[in-house]
Amino acid sequence: MEIVVRRMYCALLLGVALPVQAITFQTRMEEVEWTVEGDQFECRMAQPVSGYGQAVFVRRAGERPVFQLEATSNLMQPGQAQLFNDPPPWRHNLRASVLGAALVENGPVTLRASQQQAGQMLAGLASGMHPTIQRAAWASAVESVRVVVSSVGYQQAWTEFQTCAGGLLPLNFDQVSRSVVSFASGGTRLTDEAKALLDTALVYIKADEDIGAIQLDGHSDNLGDRLTNRELSRQRALAVRDYLMEQGVEEDLFTMRFHGESYPVATNASNSGRQQNRRVTLRLEKN
Repeated sequence: MEIVVRRMYCALLLGVALPVQAITFQTRMEEVEWTVEGDQFECRMAQPVSGYGQAVFVRRAGERPVFQLEATSNLMQPGQAQLFNDPPPWRHNLRASVLGAALVENGPVTLRASQQQAGQMLAGLASGMHPTIQRAAWASAVESVRVVVSSVGYQQAWTEFQTCAGGLLPLNFDQVSRSVVSFASGGTRLTDEAKALLDTALVYIKADEDIGAIQLDGHSDNLGDRLTNRELSRQRALAVRDYLMEQGVEEDLFTMRFHGESYPVATNASNSGRQQNRRVTLRLEKN
C-alpha cells in the first residue's frame, strides 16, 4: 500500500475551497492490476486500490458503463465528492479535468458515478490520465481523502472489457420489465414492431433461469363502452401471452390482468394520448 500525504492546491482547479492536505490511496505503479469478468448479464472491469478497496467499471446489458467505488474501509464522509481526471506526476504538460460531483454513502459501495462521468473517466484512462475521487475525511475536518485509479495496464483491460461487452444481452432485467406493447385503435393483433419488441424481451427471458413469473396487464383507451374496452384489454394480453408461448415460454409463468380504460397513462382527449393507453405492460419477477 502506498499512502501519500501531500499539500494540495486544488481550489483553483475545482473552483471550490478544499482541505489543504489529503491522504491519497493509490496502488504503486508496479503493483497495478486490472481484472475483467462477466457474463451475458453484466461485465466488470476492476482495479484494486491499495488500502482502500477497488474501483470498478460496470456495464449491464442494454446500458452504458457506470463507475463505482467499493470500500473495504471507507475513510470518506458521506456527501458530495469531487471527481476529476488527474495527470500523472511525470506529465507536467497536462492539466486536470473536472468531472463534477458524485455522492459518497455508507456501505460497501461508497460512490456511484453517472454514465456520463464514467465515460469521461474511461476517456481519461485511455489518454493516460488518473481518475481521482476526493472527499472530506471522517478523521479530521482539515484533511480529505483521495482515491486514485491508475491508467497503467488500462489498454489491455479495456480490450478484454469490450470483448465481454460484445456478449451482453440486448436488454437487462429492469428494461425488459418496463416493456410496453402498443396496439392499434380497436385492435388486438400484434404489429411487426410489437413482435420485434417481444423478440428482444424473449432473449432475456430465455437466458435468465431465475425468472419465476411474467405479469401481463392489458389496457385500452376510452373509446367505446366499458365492457367492450375490458374485453379488448383481455384480448390484447392474450395476444402477448400466446406469442411468447409460441416462442417456448411456459404457460404457468403467466399472470394476466385486464383493466380496460381504468388506468390511462395519458389523456384520452388526443390521438397520441389514446395511442399510449392502448397497451399491454410486461413485468418480470424472479424466484
